[in-house]
Amino acid sequence: MKRIFLLPLFLIFAFSGFGQTIKGRITDAKSGQALPFVNIGVVGKALGTVSNEQGLFELAFPDRLANDTVRISSLGYDTRNLTLRQLSTQPQLALSPAPVALAEVQVSAKSGFRRTHTLGFTKKGDGVTLVLDSKDLGAQMGTVVYLKRKPTKILSAHFNVAHNHVGPLTFRLNLYRLDAKGRPTDQKLLTRDVVQTSAIEQGTLSFDLRADRLILDEDFFLALEWVGGGTAAKVHKGLGFSAGIGFANNNIYLREVSHDSWERLSVGAAMAGMQPKLSFYVTVQD
Repeated sequence: MKRIFLLPLFLIFAFSGFGQTIKGRITDAKSGQALPFVNIGVVGKALGTVSNEQGLFELAFPDRLANDTVRISSLGYDTRNLTLRQLSTQPQLALSPAPVALAEVQVSAKSGFRRTHTLGFTKKGDGVTLVLDSKDLGAQMGTVVYLKRKPTKILSAHFNVAHNHVGPLTFRLNLYRLDAKGRPTDQKLLTRDVVQTSAIEQGTLSFDLRADRLILDEDFFLALEWVGGGTAAKVHKGLGFSAGIGFANNNIYLREVSHDSWERLSVGAAMAGMQPKLSFYVTVQD
């Protein structure tokens, strides 16, 4: 279980033992164009990154992991799995386009979507803050959203930034399907990448999803992924999201890099049964 402490928080990261650095580029196999924001990471380990807007990436790894599997994935493309050793010898990769299908949800005219409201914790401010536990690009943090009525139409997603002292950062919005135990999987519910660059210092970072016509009949995991701008050290020290404390289920999960394992946040036994609530929420119609 991942342990995160409430701010103020000062962390120092030391990276050692890296034997090689792969410098590569990822392109579309059909068009030859660069693919931005591709997830590249060793499955289940805190070693990964994301390609930039030109499709370029760098990934440092220790020699002892040379035979570990690195996954290269992007929405709308076939996933590639190589060992780190193989990737180091062929760092110029082309991904083949693949169709993205979203399961249809039947909505009767009788049920309709009669009310608009929010789902999730909406409190703003920096009284209680949670930081993104990141080692590199591809780090994510999010919370489970529970539907009150099914089906529900998702109109927009919102993330309350308590403070950003880093400068412009690029984020990707992700909505993931849950497994049978209510934990996030890697199955995305959106059929396109929804990416935004913002220098917001404090306030609400919002994503408009009306054009996606996303209608769900299941609870889901709402996450924000850091995919560009700044450095891991600066993001740790300079980026915080509004949060709260209450007697509620702890359904906050995070991963430190691309394709890392999802880990549940913990604030320790000192909270006497109270759990953090992350100020991520959606506007919906149901």
